Amino acid sequence: MVRRLGRRDFNRPTLGVARGLLGKFIVHNHRGRRFSAMVVETEAYCGPADRASHAAGGRRTNRVEPLYGHGGTVYVYLCYGIHWLLNFSTVGRGKPEGVLIRGVLAGEEKLVAGPGNVTRHLKMGKALDGVDATVSKRIWIEDRGVRVPAQRIRTGPRVGVDYAGPRWAAKPWRFRIAAPATGKRGRKKKAGR
Repeated sequence: MVRRLGRRDFNRPTLGVARGLLGKFIVHNHRGRRFSAMVVETEAYCGPADRASHAAGGRRTNRVEPLYGHGGTVYVYLCYGIHWLLNFSTVGRGKPEGVLIRGVLAGEEKLVAGPGNVTRHLKMGKALDGVDATVSKRIWIEDRGVRVPAQRIRTGPRVGVDYAGPRWAAKPWRFRIAAPATGKRGRKKKAGR
């Protein structure tokens, strides 16, 4: 049974949302076509105290305003002038925390790694910034019943946040689904082949 994620799924502690989005599906309706992919990697950004966050120190600009919205508000921003990056606000209105989508699985085999590649694959850009993914007909997240065993979830430091200082750069707030040990890619070839 497919269930659309609602406000309660996002208005929770950010680390829990970042972990909980693994195995969920992002859906985007764009120009009459539907694009979707399963989330396999996320990063958490925990508000004003988090020096790696765009809201560090309570910064509040037009750019970061979606982070201050209700949980489930889409925050899309341009990185290095070329990559659109997709985030979802968490915790609740007025609390600028969020989750960056770093990787998705398209179909059964195609890994789309890197947040810029994710938005390119799903045909997303600035037009989605500020959209409420809990009610929108353009973008939402679905729970399709995929359960990710705890032993397959890996954590590690976030990528590209050295500017925040060693303490914040080392936070293990990146979550990803580890590739299974078996399957087409994991099988060893038999001798003689």
